[in-house]
Amino acid sequence: MPAEFVVHFTRFLELSTSRPGSPLPSPLGDKGPIDFSTSDTTNSRKSALHALLVSLNQNAVPLNEIHDSLNSLQDILRSRGSISAGKADDKEYVSNSTLDSEEAALEAAIVGKLTVGLYCNALDMYLAQATEVEAEAEWWADVEASRMGVTLYFIETLPVRLFNVAKTIVRTIHAHRLPLNLSTLSPSSLRALFHSSSRFTLQPGLLTTTCFPHLRHQQSLSLAVLLPSSTSSSLSQLEISTSSSSTTRRFISTITRTLRRLMESASLALRCLNLPLDLTKQECRYNRKALEQIRDERAEVLGQLAQLRTPLAGLIKSTSSMGTNSLAQREYTSLLDTLIRVVFPTSISSSTSPIAPLEILSQTLPSISQAHTQTLRQHNLLRPSALTRLWPRLLIFPPLALYIYTSRTSWIPALIDMANDARETVHRFVQGWLVEPLLGVLHTVRDGGKGMVLVRDEGVKADLESLERMTLALARDSLHYSPTQLEALSEQVRMGDLTPVMQAYEEDIRSPLRSALTGTLLRNAFIQVQKAKVDIDQALTGIDRLLKSQELTFAFVGVAPALAIVWAFTGVIARAWNGGGDRYGGRKKRRGVWQRMRRIERILILQPSNTQTSSESQAPIAPLPTGLLILSLTRVRSYALKYLPPDIQGPFLEDLGDLEDTQLDREAKLRVVERMWRCWGQGQGRVIRQ
Repeated sequence: MPAEFVVHFTRFLELSTSRPGSPLPSPLGDKGPIDFSTSDTTNSRKSALHALLVSLNQNAVPLNEIHDSLNSLQDILRSRGSISAGKADDKEYVSNSTLDSEEAALEAAIVGKLTVGLYCNALDMYLAQATEVEAEAEWWADVEASRMGVTLYFIETLPVRLFNVAKTIVRTIHAHRLPLNLSTLSPSSLRALFHSSSRFTLQPGLLTTTCFPHLRHQQSLSLAVLLPSSTSSSLSQLEISTSSSSTTRRFISTITRTLRRLMESASLALRCLNLPLDLTKQECRYNRKALEQIRDERAEVLGQLAQLRTPLAGLIKSTSSMGTNSLAQREYTSLLDTLIRVVFPTSISSSTSPIAPLEILSQTLPSISQAHTQTLRQHNLLRPSALTRLWPRLLIFPPLALYIYTSRTSWIPALIDMANDARETVHRFVQGWLVEPLLGVLHTVRDGGKGMVLVRDEGVKADLESLERMTLALARDSLHYSPTQLEALSEQVRMGDLTPVMQAYEEDIRSPLRSALTGTLLRNAFIQVQKAKVDIDQALTGIDRLLKSQELTFAFVGVAPALAIVWAFTGVIARAWNGGGDRYGGRKKRRGVWQRMRRIERILILQPSNTQTSSESQAPIAPLPTGLLILSLTRVRSYALKYLPPDIQGPFLEDLGDLEDTQLDREAKLRVVERMWRCWGQGQGRVIRQ
């Protein structure tokens, strides 16, 4: 992750030193024995310089190769110094007006490549250290924030603490020339061996600091918090003295005092039980603050290194004149001395040649990295090892596995039954609620509404014709209609109008018994029944047509719940397969970007703004905020390169590049942050999300 930022941040430095300022020499055709004449020796040096420059033209040159290349360059300069009759010592850069311009350009290009390589390695080293320290500080912060996390951490490190205490006891016993037996290890003997200077104040002694190493940095640990408050006792005595002397009140006062003492005893016991967890939480807090302090130190150096990029780029462009221009050489050497003081503040470097500062840098950077790792391990600031964090799980796993294995006869059949039930449920769901409804939809589309019907058209027509015949027969027999009237009545029946029949029916109802025996009441009643049947058939025909028009809709409504369940289940599986998130790396990753952007804006807001003069208002940001910005931007850049699609990644990285530019002032970077919130924190495709 740090290398991505370093490659981007120093790309134009690499491009400016990729080739010398003058044309390369033509390759030598004669590879015979080297002559000691001036021309042959010069050509040999040019070939060696050319080969050295080609070996350095890589994207990233490690420190060991830089050190070897620097030694090779010094050997070449020594050979030239011997020809110059000793005008230069072993480590001085020869400035000679008669020096070949091509050779000078090659040497200047090599010096520039070595400078950029060391600068890149210094940036990468401090950025990697700051990133590592910040990750460790975040781990300690997560442990400190949760009571369960503190308890789990105490349990995980308890064997190590007990082992260190036992080792300290044995070492102290041997130092006092005491025999190692049970009597020596008794509590009274240990109390005499490791006595405390006070009864109520625990001066962090040997055993205490061995169990909780962070107490070495505290003057004392007061145990007064474990004792009951004296105010409550005085208040209770005051209440007793001022209360009435009656028996009832004395009895109530005695009970109250007893309950208060019981509560104080319980509170004291609870505080004693919580004391190890409180000390463990203090240890987490101490480690977090120590790591944050180290992070700020590395970030400040990182900010100073980042601010050297612009002057370094300007001097690298003028390296071709170092061989003949003493002023350019002094400026270049002065910048290298500044770089040394940034990386190694206690170093005092003053040289007239760029070779000596480069050699100091190549030797100092590895030692700084080793000292950083040694400091973290010496002060126990790193998180515990993987074995220390996993031993409770490893301790629980064997008996749990043995229990599962011995009880397999009871739970394996149950699991098999559950699997069979699940398989049958899924099969029936897919077959009955998904496949068959979808096939029904296809059949509906293919048949075009020719499936089952409620009433056939032929039946409706037959009932209507029967009604017409019954009505015409009644009109002909009882009402004595003429053929013309019968034709008109036939048309009325087809239209559903039975007015003449209804009028005859109304007349028959006036004398129902006589009409039933001698009249047409029964025939009228049967006609009414047939009319009701025809009406029912016509109503069912309308309902059937309505159902036919919505048959496809009903088919899709039947399959919609199953499709919704399948869609939801597929979404859950897809999110689990993609790491439990949505677009752009998931909600957790996007929340991390939101936290980084909030931190960047907070750093810029807390950075004091100089508003006295226009020149001060445009001054660069201080080294510490610059380093903290780079530290946060590095992690955001890593996220963008890994998770963002190409159409979003380019503009997003451009905004990050603006924030990484050390020449922009505070106000300009705040406007860039506002643009990022506006462009990448809103809408459906937002990248910055809480």
